[in-house]
Amino acid sequence: MLPGLFLSSELNGDTMIDKTAVFIPTFGRPQRVTKIVENLRAATTAPYRLYFIAETKDTDTLAAVGQVDATLIINPGTPTYASCINSAYAQTDEPYFFTGADDLNFQPGWLTAAINGMSDPKIGVVGTMDPLHDTCDHSTHSLVRRRYIKEQSGCMDRPDTVLYPYWHGWTDHEFLGVAKARRAYYYCDQSLVEHLHPGWDWLGRVNRDDDKFDATYAKGNRNHRRDTQQFLQRSDQWIHLLPDDSRANVGIKKFVRRNRGLRGKVRFGLKMTSSVIRRQAARQIQRLKPAG
Repeated sequence: MLPGLFLSSELNGDTMIDKTAVFIPTFGRPQRVTKIVENLRAATTAPYRLYFIAETKDTDTLAAVGQVDATLIINPGTPTYASCINSAYAQTDEPYFFTGADDLNFQPGWLTAAINGMSDPKIGVVGTMDPLHDTCDHSTHSLVRRRYIKEQSGCMDRPDTVLYPYWHGWTDHEFLGVAKARRAYYYCDQSLVEHLHPGWDWLGRVNRDDDKFDATYAKGNRNHRRDTQQFLQRSDQWIHLLPDDSRANVGIKKFVRRNRGLRGKVRFGLKMTSSVIRRQAARQIQRLKPAG
């Protein structure tokens, strides 16, 4: 049996009638708070409890959360997405929780469909489908069974942890990679959650030229190289257990194979340098264009 594969007898205490916790980390986007609340209310018929996770210094967001029907959780750790999700997990007790974000748009019936995906007791993570981005069976935001984290963890080497503390990128890739390696992942293409996220460039960074690009995305870009190197190292724990049954799995295996080790670091560094040169050249051309 693969590491972490559930026996059905281990999970027969879970029930589907409890409320699901919906975690929404939010960074400097107070204008999104009310939109998330209204969107969830309109799109969700299954019982849920909404949590916003914020930083103490983000006073505008704290004020916005205080005006809506939701619970505020203060993230005591580093100001990262992973820390917010891990903090929310530690401070709540619902049997299921959703790893959300403040740039989502939930479609009607999304939670009911995702909960139905948990009917197999071997499943610990149910991925939602993003209609806006072609990610195959990869889900950036997922429904999670708490007992899966409690008994197996979202990381191979850290007990009782949802997400490894990357600064921004690769949290979802490692989390899903581990679940897929354990055969504990189910991709639910009936659970639709739009990710209102800018596109990504050829290095996996958020596209700066997109109108939706803001300071939160910029923070992820600043730490992208460090996160990538960590991910390449940590993928050794589970990448060999990943089945070749989807384009997403094959693609991440290829990425790891091409970029790990000294040769991969050199190749990735050259790509980064090339990207900087391209951007600077584009800016110079833009400045030289005649006004009007």
